Amino acid sequence: MDLSQIALDVPTLKLSLAVVGGLLLIAMVRILFLLRTNAKLRQSTSKMEQQVLSQQQAILSVRSDSNAWRGEMQRMFDSFRAESSKRLEESEQRYQDIQQSAGIISKPAKPVAFSAPSMPASFAVTENVELEESSVLPVPALNIS
Repeated sequence: MDLSQIALDVPTLKLSLAVVGGLLLIAMVRILFLLRTNAKLRQSTSKMEQQVLSQQQAILSVRSDSNAWRGEMQRMFDSFRAESSKRLEESEQRYQDIQQSAGIISKPAKPVAFSAPSMPASFAVTENVELEESSVLPVPALNIS
């Protein structure tokens, strides 16, 4: 269809003008809705940015608190380890001193036979157990490093 074939009478022009005007009106309404939606999105974007900033600040404060707590726990553990090591060395020294002073004792006393009256005869201990002469060895220290 060419433009020359379309009749340019008044009703046809009014119809085409109404169609174009309606489309223009629909486009304007759509633009208004899009502008309103765009404004809402801008507001929500600014709120989201503020939330992100506050969350980052909270994360940084929690991280610094965590690092401070970790440092404090490490200091406490180091002091505990030093104190334990000191006490262990003192205990080993006392043990060595006792070993040297008790070096005179060569034979421990023999244990006495034990027989409980309430126990059946099959469970009663009747033998004298003799202990062999043995020196007491020091307990090896734990190396904590």
